[in-house]
Amino acid sequence: MALSESDLPAIYSFLTNSLSGDENVRKPAEEALAQCESRPGFCSCLMEIIGAKHLANQVDVRLMASLYFKNSINRYWRKRRDSS
Repeated sequence: MALSESDLPAIYSFLTNSLSGDENVRKPAEEALAQCESRPGFCSCLMEIIGAKHLANQVDVRLMASLYFKNSINRYWRKRRDSS
C-alpha cells in the first residue's frame, strides 16, 4: 500500500524517534522506517517533511529525512537504473 499525506505524522514521528538516545525508542522507529522505505510514496513523504516551512526549526528531523531520502534513492532507484 502506498504512503500518502495522511502518513506524514507517523513518518515524522518515526524520524524524530530515530534520533533518540534511548535504544528502546530508537530501534522501533528505525525498523518502522525500514518497512516504510520500500513502499511507494516514501520519498514523496520525505520531501514533504524536508520542505515543510512549519518545520524550519526542526533541522535535525529534516536532516534525518534528507539522509533517508538519499539512501532510498541509492537503494531503489539507482539499482533499477543500473539493471536496465
